[in-house]
Amino acid sequence: MNCRDIGGYPAADGRYVRANAIFRSDGLSQLTDDDQDELAAYGIRTVIDFRTSAEASRDVSRLWSTVTTHAPLPIGDEIAQQQEFVDRIRSGEITSVTIDDVGDSYIEMLSESGNQFANFLELAADLDCWPLLFHCTAGKDRTGIAAALILELCGVERGLVLDDYELTNTLRSERRIEQLRPILEAAGVDVEAIWPALSAPRGAMTRALDYIDTTHGGVEEFVLNDLRIDPDNVTLLRLNLLV
Repeated sequence: MNCRDIGGYPAADGRYVRANAIFRSDGLSQLTDDDQDELAAYGIRTVIDFRTSAEASRDVSRLWSTVTTHAPLPIGDEIAQQQEFVDRIRSGEITSVTIDDVGDSYIEMLSESGNQFANFLELAADLDCWPLLFHCTAGKDRTGIAAALILELCGVERGLVLDDYELTNTLRSERRIEQLRPILEAAGVDVEAIWPALSAPRGAMTRALDYIDTTHGGVEEFVLNDLRIDPDNVTLLRLNLLV
């Protein structure tokens, strides 16, 4: 599983992001009974699902006993996008994917799905939702952006935010690429040429966050002015999440 606590990072004013409060993950359809028991042991009560209804129907989440709220906040359709991506590669329309291409897709996602990210941050600030887990299909793109927004708002140093994003390469991406390699190579796809789209390249998230800094003045300004989150919710997020 590409599942982990986003807590424990040093943050603003010498404090730390609270542990055992907010978790990030990939899809929950392949959970074993032991996985469910482990997540239940954390008392996770709220699950935020960034997948579309089509994705959720194809891969039904195996929720556990402590979950009381399942909140769909659909952003994009990763499975459909992946299939379209493979089809375009096979047709020769796409021959490579750059790290900047992935970063630009994150920028586009933030622009097109601002309401969903705003709703997510409001839920994340609410103690009544804790412990909380948020996820998508791979746990790297939609989930990676959401995690970066929270950590940035908490004052976690940029390098650590990027480190957290890159952990997906250890927990999921490398294994997934090796699983897909025979299929892609059989279709005549140069895996190395599209590697950035299959992994969590540090430069992609760097590009997205740098864009926010340059265009909006920083993540907090972006959240307040573009996502239009109530400043009290940002204050509440920090009050509850920093220790």
